[in-house]
Amino acid sequence: MFDELPQTKLITYSELWVPPIPSDFYKNVDNKSVEMWLKEARHNYEQECMTTLQCKSIVGELNQKVSHLAACTTTIVRGIISHSRCIEMEYNSLNSSDPKNINPLIQSLVGNISDFLKSHNHQLSLNIKLCDEAKTAKGDVALKVISVLFSHWQEARKEALTKEIKNLVNKLESPTSELDLRATITGITSIALRNEEVVEICTNADIVPILLILCEKCEGSSMRSLLLRALSTVCCSSSAVRQFEKFSGVQIIADTLEEHSRPETERSEAVALLAQVTAPWVEDNHSVKGLQDYSRKLVKSLTKFAANTKCCQNLLLCAAALANLSTMDSKAIKYMIHNNTAKFLMENIQSRGPAASIYLLEQMATLLANLSASDIARKQLTEMKAPTALLCFLKMNLNGEDVEKRLQQKSIIALSRLCGERAAAMQATLRKIVDTCGSDVLSAQDAQELVEPKLLDSFLAYSSQNESYV
Repeated sequence: MFDELPQTKLITYSELWVPPIPSDFYKNVDNKSVEMWLKEARHNYEQECMTTLQCKSIVGELNQKVSHLAACTTTIVRGIISHSRCIEMEYNSLNSSDPKNINPLIQSLVGNISDFLKSHNHQLSLNIKLCDEAKTAKGDVALKVISVLFSHWQEARKEALTKEIKNLVNKLESPTSELDLRATITGITSIALRNEEVVEICTNADIVPILLILCEKCEGSSMRSLLLRALSTVCCSSSAVRQFEKFSGVQIIADTLEEHSRPETERSEAVALLAQVTAPWVEDNHSVKGLQDYSRKLVKSLTKFAANTKCCQNLLLCAAALANLSTMDSKAIKYMIHNNTAKFLMENIQSRGPAASIYLLEQMATLLANLSASDIARKQLTEMKAPTALLCFLKMNLNGEDVEKRLQQKSIIALSRLCGERAAAMQATLRKIVDTCGSDVLSAQDAQELVEPKLLDSFLAYSSQNESYV
């Protein structure tokens, strides 16, 4: 080894070099105890150093690579969206501006549209001609030319955006590596979030069946979690939900939730997807095919998940999914009664005390309102003191937020239905007794909150109205 080094390097290396310790060095030790200790020390190591710390480093590096590649993959799409917003803002400000100051705005708008068209090579000859006309025209003529140019630009933007998104969707079917697939899924999820146009283009490109097929094929839990999150993002329209139900999406959710060995992260993504496809705010989405076939499995899995989870977000997702199921599928109510779903959910909510989210309480009130429509459920709900919880919901201070109004409305509906039960009706009757006989007894028992006007004003105001009014 030393013969291969130059003379100067040899001198330096010889001074710094520590000769290797022979593997049988412990045999030369006189003390037998020390010899045994040295022999065993060769094979001892901390397990955390070999696994946990290394895994953390690998995962962190992987996430960083995925984020970087996702940003690179969607650069063109993000550029189209960002540039389009600037052009739309300028066009809107042009229409609302003083005609005397309109020329600088026209020049800026035409310049932006021209740059966009050149970047995406869309019918340059025709559009450049319109751009030139808009720059030289005056007054109303300029506005008419701008209107025509803007219409041409909208077509060009839609064409360019569709082309790039289809390229991303195609990458899902033929990824070059697992890292490439992760990056593409992450990128599509990020650009589709709160962007209805991107979601529509993705749906038309059949992204939903592609993601579902990948969910069935992929073995890694983290990959399936990414796919389920992407599905939750794009399944926010009726057309996407129709594709979801056509390709056995409900079955995939049911199977994922039923396997309790799967990580909680993956199951929570499945719950979020179920809550999304059954959401009442999705237009023309009154039923989902396959939901009734897997209703029993879904209710059982969701009930167990809601009872055991320590995560507030997962509890909210479970409550939302159960509330949506009880609204969309009447058979689900029977299974919820059998599994004591409301009881387990209420206990987990109560364990959180004042920290429970108002959105969680809203979903709980919705579930109670739907369950209380069943005669069998009313008895069960009364035994678990659901009326007391609903009265507490009504007692909450209102700040005019929509969610607070929905909470009160659902609570009123549930109480109205539960008052058919004697135990629940007693609480409403108590107020009438106090109006006649006074509240001295209640004051002595420190139970005045049961009859305070603020508590039941909403109930009294709405109890005589039809449920459709509420």
